[in-house]
Amino acid sequence: MVILNYEQYSEIQQFIHKFRGLSMECNRELLKKFPQHSPEMLGSILSREVQQRLKQSHGKISARADDLLADFNKKVKSTGELDILLRMSVSLRIPPLTLCRIILLKKYSDKTRSNISGMIKNPDLIPDSILGANVSYCLYNENMEGPITDTIRRCIGEEYEVKLKQLARDMGMVFYDEGDLRRTGYDKTPDLKLAIPCMYKGRVVNWIESKASFGDMDSHLKYVRDQLISYGNRFGSGIVIYWFGYLDMIADCAENGDYVTVIDGFPGPEEFEFLKFNIPESCNETLDEVR
Repeated sequence: MVILNYEQYSEIQQFIHKFRGLSMECNRELLKKFPQHSPEMLGSILSREVQQRLKQSHGKISARADDLLADFNKKVKSTGELDILLRMSVSLRIPPLTLCRIILLKKYSDKTRSNISGMIKNPDLIPDSILGANVSYCLYNENMEGPITDTIRRCIGEEYEVKLKQLARDMGMVFYDEGDLRRTGYDKTPDLKLAIPCMYKGRVVNWIESKASFGDMDSHLKYVRDQLISYGNRFGSGIVIYWFGYLDMIADCAENGDYVTVIDGFPGPEEFEFLKFNIPESCNETLDEVR
């Protein structure tokens, strides 16, 4: 089981809040401090906490863009080092590539955001070679955002969707996936919509949603508001799987209503109850003749 109570979750949160350094370093220290928890769960919690911190501080830091660029230029003249932006990001407690984006937007104010994103993906496009080298250094020392991290997250999400489909097939379930549902005109779709509903612990399951993340209260409520309730209104009750665990209180939050059941892995065959069809003997005889 990878379900945390509030005390366990708060202990991990406090460790992250107090840590001073790169997120990559924090991730390594989390694994040492909490070896009883999976790397995936700890990484997911860390990512969420960094996002929350950035949401609170981004506006104030962006407003200091002129001073930050001036500070960077001053340090370049005095040292010419390639990790200036990286060390500045640690001091500001924001992801390195967030600081790179702020600096680039200020220095190249005539460029579009798309141009800036291109510079971050390929620092060789940056006219200032020292700045480009600093951005490159940040790019490869970042595990919270950026093209490399986005690709890894997308691959992990797709991996667990494939895993979900395979487990459902092994269970003998017949289902429609997102592609099937979108082709029929649905916009918001669960990962699996069961063609034949089943029962899980006394509740009807019409759909299953896969989340390759840890389910904390804020993210779960957002998923409920933006996705899960619409699935419930359209298809009936279903299941959301948080593969990297969840905070125990989200399973019983009022927002779930009668539509959302929260679990941390695909249930075993003994936990599902499937419809049994009683085929009349005469039909069986007819089928035998056809065969």
